[in-house]
Amino acid sequence: MSHPFRVDRDPCVPVRVRAGLTADEAEELAVLVPDAADGGRAMVGLRPLLEAAHLLADLDVPEPPVEAMWRRALAAVALRVGGLGTQHGDMWLDAREDLLDRGRFDAGRVADYFDPAPERWSLHGGPRPFLQDPRLAEEGGDLAPPGRLVMSRASGANALWADSTPQDVPVDAGEAVAWLLTWRGYGPSGTAGTRRHGGRSSHIAKAGPYRALISYFPHHPDSLFTTLVLSVPAPSTWPTNPGPDLAPWESEQLPDPLAVLPPAGPASLLAGRAAHAVLLTGDDDGRTAGCRITWGTTADLPPATDPYVIERDTGGPVRASRSRAVWRDLDALLLHQRPGDKNTLRRPTVFDHLAELDPDLLDVLGVRALGWDQERRDLDRAWYSATTPPVLRHLAEADPDGAAAIAAAHRSAETWAGQLRRALAAAWRGANPLRHKDDQPGFVDQGSFRYWERAEREFWTAITTPDTPPAFQSLAVACFDTGTAGLKSTARGRRATAKARAQLFRAPGKAVSRPAA
Repeated sequence: MSHPFRVDRDPCVPVRVRAGLTADEAEELAVLVPDAADGGRAMVGLRPLLEAAHLLADLDVPEPPVEAMWRRALAAVALRVGGLGTQHGDMWLDAREDLLDRGRFDAGRVADYFDPAPERWSLHGGPRPFLQDPRLAEEGGDLAPPGRLVMSRASGANALWADSTPQDVPVDAGEAVAWLLTWRGYGPSGTAGTRRHGGRSSHIAKAGPYRALISYFPHHPDSLFTTLVLSVPAPSTWPTNPGPDLAPWESEQLPDPLAVLPPAGPASLLAGRAAHAVLLTGDDDGRTAGCRITWGTTADLPPATDPYVIERDTGGPVRASRSRAVWRDLDALLLHQRPGDKNTLRRPTVFDHLAELDPDLLDVLGVRALGWDQERRDLDRAWYSATTPPVLRHLAEADPDGAAAIAAAHRSAETWAGQLRRALAAAWRGANPLRHKDDQPGFVDQGSFRYWERAEREFWTAITTPDTPPAFQSLAVACFDTGTAGLKSTARGRRATAKARAQLFRAPGKAVSRPAA
């Protein structure tokens, strides 16, 4: 290859440029990202992304799990080039404030980070290809087709997704980087390529650290620079295990797959956790023509608290579910802890020190949620993403009344959803005493789906218009009436429906005041 692809230099991260740049900003953008335009989209390498982050609005990654991995990796780099490595809490907060006031990453610090070891950023070949294990050339067995790398291509027990590209079609370099990252975070447990290392031979891999989870990131709608700075967790949340705190591309040593070390600080936490090992083979055009994907650890990964997930007191982090809208866990992001019937939820630690921000900045910040509904083994259902309105002004530390009221609105929505399900079930049983009970869940689920589809709009209305009482009860009644219309063709059905409908007029609790917009 005459021009080996380098992740630091060559385009691999999709971004969206800010709209309404000044003349000076447009001139600077033309130098840093020559093909980009005001308000447009572009593909950039890591170095120009950091240099131009203040001119960019956001990432523009189409696949949520890929975006989640890019956000983690970029936070690790922002930690370094932003000078946010101090372990002293007050000094760290001051450093973050100073960095936000400057409004951009220092070009000299960016150069100092990327210049010393350019070979570490190469996608193919060399002694240390980016995020890969070169030992797999000897240890990793047979070469798999390039499509094995692309997790959206049809394979195994997965659905066809949106990509019907055959497995043997080479993968462009930028796309290969994206899926290389994603395998590290979301790779399945179970059968992988055979690897022989240190006397151990196996073809069984553990699940990636973020598999089946939903991740939450602070989000500025018009400043990628601000988003990246705020995605760096504060020192009070860093792991303190012994050893050097290094991202994989910073380390002189390859990891020992027979004795994986726990993260020793923020960089190794954000970028160093992986259960799979990967090695890519490039062709003369710089594309990936084959890959080896196998186990990177023989045991479960050492425990660590990821800063972007909601932790439960039992059962591990909250799992992604395509049937659960993101807003239903908003109170678990604003409150430090949210008690529940079965579990207490602990918000992602990255949100713990955002309330100290300037109120004007806090007022515009929302949450970016990225989930992949999966099983631990090789079964993928659906990925999804959502961006909330500016809600972080209601963090419990900044607005305790607002956070409590949002939690109350969520509880009200959940309460009336439960009331609706019980009423629908009662109506169905009364109208169909001779039908098998297995027919009932589909009827109830349809009504519940209809409710949740409309409840999100009602939730945001309740939050943004504090003088308007939330209308979840009337929504439940409307969904009940729609769902039971077909039961009223008989006298029995009409009696059962009327009796069940009365349940929806038994108020479960009194209202709680809501925050101002």
